[in-house]
Amino acid sequence: MAAEPGPSFRWGAITRRSAATRKKVRGEDGTETTVLVEESRHRQEGSIFEHVQRNSLGAIVGVYSEIVSAYDPRAKRTEYENALDDLRAGRIDGLIVWKLDRLTRRRSEKRRILNVLEECGGRLYSIVEGLDTADPSKREISEIALAIYIGNAEAESESIGERVSLMHLERARKGLVQPSSVRPLGHTEDWQALVPAEVKVLHEAAERLFAGEASFSIAADFTAREIPKPSGKTHWNSHVLRRMLLSPRMVGKREYGGTLYELEGVPPILDEATWEKLCAVLAKRGTRSGTVQTHLLSSIALCGICNRTMASSTSGRKNLPTYVCRPRFEGDQACRKISVSAPHAEARVTALVVEFLADKERVNKLLLCQAPPELVAKIQAREAELTTALHDLSKARFAPPPGVARMSDETFYELAAEIEAERQENRRRLVLQP
Repeated sequence: MAAEPGPSFRWGAITRRSAATRKKVRGEDGTETTVLVEESRHRQEGSIFEHVQRNSLGAIVGVYSEIVSAYDPRAKRTEYENALDDLRAGRIDGLIVWKLDRLTRRRSEKRRILNVLEECGGRLYSIVEGLDTADPSKREISEIALAIYIGNAEAESESIGERVSLMHLERARKGLVQPSSVRPLGHTEDWQALVPAEVKVLHEAAERLFAGEASFSIAADFTAREIPKPSGKTHWNSHVLRRMLLSPRMVGKREYGGTLYELEGVPPILDEATWEKLCAVLAKRGTRSGTVQTHLLSSIALCGICNRTMASSTSGRKNLPTYVCRPRFEGDQACRKISVSAPHAEARVTALVVEFLADKERVNKLLLCQAPPELVAKIQAREAELTTALHDLSKARFAPPPGVARMSDETFYELAAEIEAERQENRRRLVLQP
C-alpha cells in the first residue's frame, strides 16, 4: 500500500445524498422560516466519522457527496470521479463508505475500482459490510466479497425499478397527477382548475407557432414583456416552452409507456385537434434551425507566428475544413499567415492526447504539479476540522450533554450550511487550473 493504516491515514468519504425537502423551522424569536433539509448524507457522514475516530483509522480529509444514481450507467457521477482522481493523484490514501451501495450498484464498475486501488496502492473500507482491502486476513476474498455485495445492490436496484415502474403505471391508469415542486403553467396547484391569464399566454404561443413564428422568437418576446411564470421568474427558454406545449397536460392527459391516459379532474388547456396540429408543427421544425458543427481545436490551436488562437474555416474549391489565423475583432493583430488542414491537425492532437492519458505516471505528476503539496495538506487539514465540526454540530442538535439545552433547528441548519459552503470552496480550490 502507498500509505500504512494508522492515525495519519487520509480518507476520502463517499456518501449518497437524497433530494432536499422543505422544512419549516422556528427561530428563537418565534418566527418560522423554510429551509432545505437533507438528512441522509449527515447520517452517513456521522457514522463514518464515529467509526474512524473510535478505531483510530486516520482522518477524513475529503467528503464526496453524490446525488445522482449509482445504478444508472448514463449518470455523470462527478464527485465519485473526483474521489477516484484524488486517489490516483495521491491526495487521499483510501476510500471509505458507510455501505458499498453508496459506492456503486453496478457489477461492471467493480473491476474498475479494484484496478484504481491496485495502481495507486489505495485502500477501500466499508463499515456495514466490514470490508477492508488492507486486511491481510481477508485480502484473498476481498474481490469475491465485493462482487457479492455489489451484485446484491444491483439486483436490489433492478427490483426497486420494477416496483416503481409498476406504481407509475397504476397511477397513470387511475388518472392521478404526478406532483412537482413547481405549479404547472396554466393550471392551479392541485391541477383541478385553469389559471386564465396563463392559459391566454399558452394560446398566444400556439397561434404564433401556427403563423410560422419560431419558438425562440416567442420566448424572447415573452421575456421582453416580463410575463411571469409560476416560479415568479420572467425569463423564458424556447426549449422549455416547446416541451410544455408538447406535453399531454395541454389536453388533460398523461403519457406513460407510450400510452396516453386521462387525468382525473384536470381541465384541458387546448382541444385535442389543436394540440395534435401543434405537435405536428413543432415536429416538422425540430429543435434547431440547422445542423450544428463542432470543431475540436477551434479557439484552442495557437498560431506558431503570432500566438493568436486559430478559427475553423474552409479552403479551396472543395471547401476543405481548415484552421486559419485570422482577426476576430477590429484591431486584432492576427498575422493571417498560418493555415492547417483540420483533419490532419485533429488526428495528430487526438493521438498525442491519447498517448498522454495512457501514461498514468505522467498524468499523476500533472495532477500533483497543479496543486502544490503544501496547499493540498492545508486544505485537507481544514476539511478534517470541518468534518469534526459538523459531527459536533449534530451532537449538539440531537444528543447534547446532560444539562445542556438542545440546539435549535434554525441555528443548526444555518451553521451546517456555512460548513457545506466552505467545503465546496475548498473543492474548487483543488480543481486543476489551465
